[in-house]
Amino acid sequence: MEELDRQIYALLSNPMRGDEVCKRMPGASRRAVAQALQRLLDDGKIVRNKKNKYGQAGHFGCLAGSFQATGRSFAFVTPEEGGADIFIAPGASGGAWQGDRVLIRVSDAPGRAGRREGEVLKVLSRSRRDVTGVLEKQGRAFVLRPDSDKFPPIVVARGQIDSAQTGDKVAVRVTFYGDPKRQLRPQGAVTAVLGTQGTMEASVAAVLHENGIYEAFPADVLQQAENTPTCVELGEAASRLDLRDELIFTIDGDDAKDFDDAVSLELLENGRMRLGVHIADVSHYVTMASPLDAEAYRRGTSVYYPGHVVPMLPFALSNGICSLNPDVERLAFSALIEVDKDGRRHGVKFAKSVIRSKARMTYKKVNAILAGDPALRQQYAPLAETLGRMDALAKALRSRRLERGALDLDIPEPEILVDGGGHACGVEARPRGDAEKLIEEFMLLANESVAEYMEKRGYPTVYRVHENPDPDKLGAFAALARQFGYRVDASKPEDTRQLQAVIDGAKGKPDQRVLPTLLLRSLARARYSDECIGHYGLKAKYYLHFTSPIRRYPDLVAHRMLYKAVSGQEFAKADAMFCGEAAAQATSREMAADTAERDIDKLYLADYMSQFIGQAFDATVSGVTSFGLFVALPNTAEGLVRIEALEGDAYEFDPDHLLLIGVRTGKRYGIGSPMRVQLVAASNVTGQIDFTPV
Repeated sequence: MEELDRQIYALLSNPMRGDEVCKRMPGASRRAVAQALQRLLDDGKIVRNKKNKYGQAGHFGCLAGSFQATGRSFAFVTPEEGGADIFIAPGASGGAWQGDRVLIRVSDAPGRAGRREGEVLKVLSRSRRDVTGVLEKQGRAFVLRPDSDKFPPIVVARGQIDSAQTGDKVAVRVTFYGDPKRQLRPQGAVTAVLGTQGTMEASVAAVLHENGIYEAFPADVLQQAENTPTCVELGEAASRLDLRDELIFTIDGDDAKDFDDAVSLELLENGRMRLGVHIADVSHYVTMASPLDAEAYRRGTSVYYPGHVVPMLPFALSNGICSLNPDVERLAFSALIEVDKDGRRHGVKFAKSVIRSKARMTYKKVNAILAGDPALRQQYAPLAETLGRMDALAKALRSRRLERGALDLDIPEPEILVDGGGHACGVEARPRGDAEKLIEEFMLLANESVAEYMEKRGYPTVYRVHENPDPDKLGAFAALARQFGYRVDASKPEDTRQLQAVIDGAKGKPDQRVLPTLLLRSLARARYSDECIGHYGLKAKYYLHFTSPIRRYPDLVAHRMLYKAVSGQEFAKADAMFCGEAAAQATSREMAADTAERDIDKLYLADYMSQFIGQAFDATVSGVTSFGLFVALPNTAEGLVRIEALEGDAYEFDPDHLLLIGVRTGKRYGIGSPMRVQLVAASNVTGQIDFTPV
């Protein structure tokens, strides 16, 4: 918000006409005041009533929020100011679509079940311009039937269908959002044909398209990638710290294709150790303002889904010259950190280096070696002793991190297995053994070390930040945790130990296994910023992302800024400006990637579960809404039990305690309630899974 906007907004705590505002702002022209008022109106901060008086939205009982469609005639709005969702009755949506930012007027009197109700006054901003679905013919007209029933059908003129045929999965660019008052339907034009409806390929393509994720690289980007050297040049290697003879190796998953971090551990004469975290020097090959850099900036991150990756960089770099493959020379940016056996850091040095990885280790192999597997210990004898020291150091680092209050949510991540045809063939929990934790601790230490170095010297870079949780959301979680016997003081968010106590207490208790996930949802979302404001979840004063420049653009920026710092180059205002822009872009693209990965995982889970339709499962209630219950299976598949499927009684929603309560029987369904359910539907088009109670 601009300074003039802030002043006018504060002034309008008492409503007044535009000419009165001008008189109170003698230092601003009438035009500037009018523009500021319009900006505030457009943003939903203020409202103009029928008497032409402007006032803060709250004064008139209005507020801004996110429109949440249900696929039926009613909806909800999640207020930006926090608090419970507001019910939007049929006919009161004002033409809003799912995800739109809207301004609503809240009714003075509570509605049914004591909940707040409201009416959409106007749409402040649209959440999307592209909608995917199936092209159908209705009479003489073509109509897009959206994949999600949260969006309305869109009319497509005959001349706007491109090469699409009836029944194709397509993407449509909305040209007119419709006008409910004049009974005018939304209109659009086909922009992409995604495949045949009902196929997994078409469903995945639709999700990627909706989130602005594209597989193909532009021609100039591919050309630059092809022109990149395929091996380290002698002159460049000679100018760097030479670590080619050091015992350096990578540890990654079995299916990893690119390796952007390697580790080493050296014993020092003073009794301490030098931990080496060696990161692929992507910045040497992806130079500022080049086609590769522009495309990496646009993509922001690599996107992963079962059996596939949409890389940030072409494979010639990500799997080739930038990947720290074994037994070949590679350029790296090394963080050499002096630590003692208790995990205390005593110094750090950063240097551009040249390395030669001695082995491509996997988590499975390292876990087996640490567990004492004799065959693997003999096969990797040169590494076994070092791995033992690394494990001990990682445990010390982890212990210190948890002692300072870092959260360890330890939420099992599902790994969806796919067969040769690209179909889901199994779901299992992704393992998190000592090897995974070892790499995690070493990467966290390197990230913190770089962030502290840059912040203490006042140099610009991109930080990874995580604010304190919203008090209302934490309060809602505290109320839920109280039902399970935990005491959480929402007024003390800085006391993360009380949250960790809930996480630790829920382990091994089936009815409480959703608590860590619900806690995660109550926390703020981590983001990128050019300001170092700390990381709440890690309880870290300094933090950024440095260790994955092959797949994350902020890490690439951190490399560039760190090199300017250690090489004594002058920073310019343009550097700080670029860091701010890159942080905002990276945050936006990360959100899109997370949404796409989550939605595609749902497609694969639904595809996998479809073979079990008609079978019964033991489930746990993982979410409670006014329209039903979400239940989770042990394999992490989650689906909906609609409220109308709960037979034998009529149920009302208690939003304060997240309960569905039977009107006559008093029967209650809440978070953690066990249920025996039957699978009745699973769609690889929408990712929707439906259950009914047994």
